[in-house]
Amino acid sequence: MLESEIASLLTTLAGSVVTDAWTSVVRPRLAALLGRGRQGQDADVLAELEQLRAAAARSADGGQDGGQDGGQDGAVERVEALLRTTLGTLADQQASLLEALRDLLAATAPASAEPSVPPARLSMLSVDDYENNEALLQAMHDAWEAGRGVPGPTVLYVYGARGLGRTALAGQFLLRHREAFAAGPELSATLARDAFGELPDNMAVLEGWFQDLRIPVQEVPAEPAARVRKFRQVTARGPVFVLLEDVAVAAQIEELLPGSPDSVVVITSNALMRNLVSRFHAKAFRIEPLRPEHSRKLLVNAGGLAGFEARYEREIDRTLEVCEGNPLFLRIAGAQMFFDPPHSIEDFAAAVSDPDPRARLEAFDLDEVPGAEIFGTVYRDLGRRDPDAAAVYRCVGLHPTPEFDPDVVRAMLPDLPDAARTKAVRALADASLIIRTDDGSYRTVSGLVHAHAADRALADLSQDERDAVQGRWIQHYVDLAERSDAGLSPRYRHDPTHAYAAYPRAGAAEQDALVKELERRRRTLRIAVRTAYAAGRHHARYYEAAWRLPQGLWTFYLRCGFHSDWIETYTVACDAALECGDLLALARMRYGLGFAHLDRWSRESGDPEAARAQFGRALELVRPTPDRPEGSAEEAEGRRRTWSSVLEGLSILEGRLGNTREALELSAAALDALTGVDHPRGRALLALHRGPIFTRLGRHDEAAAELRSAKEQFVELGDGFNTAKATFRYGQARLAAGDPAEALDAFDEALPGMKGRRNGYLRAQSLLVRGDLLRERGDVRRARADWTEAAALLRDENSALVPEVEQRLADWPATDGSDGGGPDSPGGPRASESGDVE
Repeated sequence: MLESEIASLLTTLAGSVVTDAWTSVVRPRLAALLGRGRQGQDADVLAELEQLRAAAARSADGGQDGGQDGGQDGAVERVEALLRTTLGTLADQQASLLEALRDLLAATAPASAEPSVPPARLSMLSVDDYENNEALLQAMHDAWEAGRGVPGPTVLYVYGARGLGRTALAGQFLLRHREAFAAGPELSATLARDAFGELPDNMAVLEGWFQDLRIPVQEVPAEPAARVRKFRQVTARGPVFVLLEDVAVAAQIEELLPGSPDSVVVITSNALMRNLVSRFHAKAFRIEPLRPEHSRKLLVNAGGLAGFEARYEREIDRTLEVCEGNPLFLRIAGAQMFFDPPHSIEDFAAAVSDPDPRARLEAFDLDEVPGAEIFGTVYRDLGRRDPDAAAVYRCVGLHPTPEFDPDVVRAMLPDLPDAARTKAVRALADASLIIRTDDGSYRTVSGLVHAHAADRALADLSQDERDAVQGRWIQHYVDLAERSDAGLSPRYRHDPTHAYAAYPRAGAAEQDALVKELERRRRTLRIAVRTAYAAGRHHARYYEAAWRLPQGLWTFYLRCGFHSDWIETYTVACDAALECGDLLALARMRYGLGFAHLDRWSRESGDPEAARAQFGRALELVRPTPDRPEGSAEEAEGRRRTWSSVLEGLSILEGRLGNTREALELSAAALDALTGVDHPRGRALLALHRGPIFTRLGRHDEAAAELRSAKEQFVELGDGFNTAKATFRYGQARLAAGDPAEALDAFDEALPGMKGRRNGYLRAQSLLVRGDLLRERGDVRRARADWTEAAALLRDENSALVPEVEQRLADWPATDGSDGGGPDSPGGPRASESGDVE
């Protein structure tokens, strides 16, 4: 069966059936393909595809509810199933159809000129004096070249023992073929089980990749299957390089395969997974220890020992014997011998000959790894020559991930002077135990090094000392998250320590830097939350950190669309707040978890039900009752703010389900909950959200009144962006009320306030709305100006809407001032509802 080979192609093709490419490209080519083997039955298949396409269009017009048929995503899934039973079977019978399918896929990919967004690039370590595996690299190259002739990416599977250089081999492959990937992105993910035995969520991986690919958050689908289709569509024009490190289970990779047949996916693992070969047609490459001649050359070159090789042949041979062809150990050994030869050569060879069992890694069951005593030798040498470097090494072992930054080292060792800390970190780098990355952070050269550092911390530090180091890095990340969230948003937080008051709001450029910083540390922050919660079982004070840290990441998660991390960390935060006994914190975490589900809104994943359940549990904790003590004024205000926010969340939920009257009642209750509470921003946001509800009910005067009120309140708050948003929504309300002239005036007033790099997508959507209205009123010249600017903005945002806007411009060419008289333009996207509650 060839179905597995063409699976990614058919998935991508299914998505194109419900796009504008259907009439001009997809339908005629499908008819030709089906006619080659269906003996007259192609008309039936095309008719069924037309019905599914119409169902998808109806679902799109009906809003987010999607009806009983599963919505647009459900229609696309049925299209894919139909294609599999027709084209898939046909391709099995006629191998020549594979090339035709590739051509069809290429024709459906959106045409684009020079990309305005540079492709994602991996930071790969260029290893000097790379040795051995030349034959393996050539075999990988040959497999890729052969695989480019069939649909789907080429999957190269590199396996072997830890420390033998699997990632270095993948890096060498990329570096030697980088020119071939110059026009496409380079993506990577680590798929190993974490410290808690959990596999990473593929949807979280895709969320990160969509950020790397600069896909607008507004265009990332909610449903898992639709996300996979989106990923394959945006990677359909290759080549794309994907590195999946430390794969634990073969099934992990299926959702992460790109759509281009010119792409290559390099998988590394220390396990032999036959399913990768049988299921995904992966080409397997076993990496072996270096041969003796290559081991010697690597050690000599890494240590600069060429002038000492003959004289100290016995010492070098002893070191080579211990390393047994492991390139990681050879580089570390070479780094140790590099300084002060020949004494360092003699000392190191003597040290690795010491039978001291403490140099082994019994705690990590690594005695079978050749040369494991290298770590013990290097660590003892560090302790003798540079105790500060040994202290930093132990702290690195206590850090939750192998990646770390200088600021967390400073937090873990606050009494170590800056100069000494810098010198210690440099010493670890000189010893080839850590490397510095392009962004200024560090990581251990291997998971083995991180494991050994943790083992030395366990052996050489007391429990109290380890607890102190752990407590410092946990608090460091809490401070980082809270400082960043304060800079990103003025929203309300539960803040029993009054930490947020010390942090200022950041400007636009600073906010971009904060988001980038958090994104870079995303994996560490996620694991830090779980580590803090686990530490709380022994020291209850960590439970507070385990909910404060996720609370500080709310705005970051919302802006970047990292819903998987948001849901995971807030689930832990709910448990942590419960352990703390802080009921307001628990209510806030329940509300945050519910809002994460609300913002993602995946029916397939049960988000509407999960959001409702979490909101309900939050209400139980804060709803005023006669027997509930008020507590302090601050606590009482926090409960009422949370009560109002939860009701507003429920209002948004009911609105998305089409229950408009219930949404209005809940929004009114949310407003009532703020009675007596000094929260002007909350009232302004409620007015901003209530206006469209009145519009959907046809109560246009009330909609206008709410949105005028929202605008006035945001003016008082000095919030220019939300003032513009309220003004624009007022224009939309007047347009729905049948008053296009007043709507146009409102749009003209609002758009100047929607400038700025972070607002490009919303401004583009708003320009499309105004442009369409101008065209309907006969002002084609101004309409084209709006569409042209919208196209430029969307191109900068890497949006899939660019072809739609370009079609507008093609359908309505420039005129001499007449009303144009072109065909009806398709309705443009509308400015999306924002999730900025509170």
